Amino acid sequence: MKKNLLWLFLIFVACNELPIGEEQLNLREDFTAQFVEFSPYVTLTKYKNITLGASNNLILGKNSDYESRILLKFNLPDSLDQGFDEIKLILHRNNNLENSTVKFSIHLLTNSFEETQATWVKRTSEEVWSTNGGDFEPDSIRLGEINSDSLVVWFNYNELEMIKSSEGLIIIPEDTGFVGLYSKEGSIAPKFYLIKNGVVTSISVQHDCHILTGFEPAQHESWIGSGMAFRNYVKFNFDTCLTNKKAVYAELTIRPASHFGMRDTIEIGIKELLEPLEEYSTPTGPFIALDEFAVTDTLFNIDIVKHVQRIIDNPDSNFGFFIILSPENYDISNVKFLDAHHLKVGYISPPGER
Repeated sequence: MKKNLLWLFLIFVACNELPIGEEQLNLREDFTAQFVEFSPYVTLTKYKNITLGASNNLILGKNSDYESRILLKFNLPDSLDQGFDEIKLILHRNNNLENSTVKFSIHLLTNSFEETQATWVKRTSEEVWSTNGGDFEPDSIRLGEINSDSLVVWFNYNELEMIKSSEGLIIIPEDTGFVGLYSKEGSIAPKFYLIKNGVVTSISVQHDCHILTGFEPAQHESWIGSGMAFRNYVKFNFDTCLTNKKAVYAELTIRPASHFGMRDTIEIGIKELLEPLEEYSTPTGPFIALDEFAVTDTLFNIDIVKHVQRIIDNPDSNFGFFIILSPENYDISNVKFLDAHHLKVGYISPPGER
């Protein structure tokens, strides 16, 4: 009996030797996060007049900084009936954007364009416009104003024949303000409607895009922008203070100085550079952060702990990152930042050997 009691006592003592717990861990290593703050080693802006053919919207308008024109090409039938009751072109407005009333003129294009390659300067991947902003007949075939949910333009048969024989249409803003109309990549494609004896023939646009010119920000300033794409490049040097540490917190704080746009909210993303910075098109990885903010926010706080930890693990790959508006082709918008970007990092030391 005494022998059995002795065994029970030894088992009881052994079962209380639990695996190492929090109290013992804290004795071996301090797991309270330590914090350190960084200012950028460098911050600057790269920009590019990007192609806008894949955008969900066709932006029409202008102000003192920007002008955006719309290019359309329809594959109209080789032979067109006469005696149409109505011939009309309809583009639908995107009411998720802040839209103005915009007067416009429509002209016939005299040179063709590639939807995926056209910009204010180039009409295809290889050819430039004879005149920046598009090559078109100086006399308009229609004037109008968009002040409702749709842009509707009526044509006659002779004008329809002229459109068919041309390289397409260009819609040009005639006063200030901007309106966003759906492209064929958006909800409702631009269409021609040919109506005769109650029969409606609809012809969707074959190629569409908008082309944009805008201002070029000073490189030493910090901007992000959509339409005319601005990317804010930022790089932090962490020296050796984070070597062999585990990042548990990393918040980038940026403060807007001004903004312009067609949305109440914006998405700000961060992409790491995969090579040392050269130009706007320096290769980047996928988004490491993508957050939505109100344009009226006075601070943008973005979690970049994954970036910080990757640089801790791979210090030779610290090429910095781009802060961008997403999508970069959706509308016309920009945010200018104060240059005082700020990064606060919380870290712990990894557990020691048991």
